[in-house]
Amino acid sequence: MTQLRLHRDLSFCRVDGHLIFLDIQNDRYFRLGGCLESALVTYLDNGDAPASSIRRLIERNILIEKPVDSDHTPLLFTKTPTRSAMEEEVVHASRTSVSEWLDTLAIVCSIRRQLKTHGLKQVLWRLASLRGKRTSRLSTSCPNESHVLEAAAAFRSARLYVPIDTCCLLDSIAMIKFLAKRELYADLVFGVTGDPFSAHSWAQLGTTVLNDSVGHTSAFTPIRVI
Repeated sequence: MTQLRLHRDLSFCRVDGHLIFLDIQNDRYFRLGGCLESALVTYLDNGDAPASSIRRLIERNILIEKPVDSDHTPLLFTKTPTRSAMEEEVVHASRTSVSEWLDTLAIVCSIRRQLKTHGLKQVLWRLASLRGKRTSRLSTSCPNESHVLEAAAAFRSARLYVPIDTCCLLDSIAMIKFLAKRELYADLVFGVTGDPFSAHSWAQLGTTVLNDSVGHTSAFTPIRVI
């Protein structure tokens, strides 16, 4: 049988004994029926499953052919949050400057426009591209963490004065862009719950949540990290 792999635009996690998928190309979450779910788990674990189920998974573009020279890197998953920059008030932000407020306003407006006019995949690609050019994921020293916490606090403070309704995806992407422009790295984490289904996203550095509480984020199982 041709070697197959999960489509690059898909990621999944197991919640309450079942798989939940995030499809960034089509901006949706979904689940598989019992037989297909079982077949996919079996194939990913053992490389084998009923041929009829494999065909259906290929037809649904869940499994795709893997080129011989493919370098498909597994998704990086974040560490379990243990701290919240908001809850601990790790950083006491100074008065928000006009330049920080203007930058926050411009970023939030830009990301909101992108989310309305472009697909999630393109928005995330732009974010990752900017962050990749301006930052390094390996920058995890204590001084760098302090700078991230200070900048995140400045963003949260400035965001209070931006006349646009808050939204976890909008604000998390905007915060990470705000940080990246200052050559500071943070992860964008997508998480889900099972029953009832709910989706959430937040910005995180190591084990520290930058724009949410530990209790809230801990209720969600990470499904993708950008």
